[in-house]
Amino acid sequence: MRGDIIRLDKFLSFWIILYSIGYILKIFPYNPIILLSIAIVFFIFAMIIILYYKKGKIFPLYFFIINFIKLPIFAMIYYQNKKINSYDIIFTIYFIVFYIIYIELISDNIFCIYYNLIDYNVNYNNV
Repeated sequence: MRGDIIRLDKFLSFWIILYSIGYILKIFPYNPIILLSIAIVFFIFAMIIILYYKKGKIFPLYFFIINFIKLPIFAMIYYQNKKINSYDIIFTIYFIVFYIIYIELISDNIFCIYYNLIDYNVNYNNV
């Protein structure tokens, strides 16, 4: 799958950002703070792997910028001081399950998508 373009709709983070913006604009009712936390933890994990293998080489700036967008969104939602309730937790589970079903319906594999993302960023200058 190397060299294939991975569309944005295949990334859970993209869905989370869109939903979070809708939540801030009061379009959606359920607090996405848990989803944003998961996305930020994955970003940190991916950055550690990428920086370890890059060893000071340049990596695609867009990867950092796209993921950095999550931080101000997280801060805006966090400082609204709305407590997480059981509906938010149930929504988080449904959101992730829906994403996994979507990925399976389009005949892709969640592990391959994220492996290819990290692999591309590690080998950015070698492509």
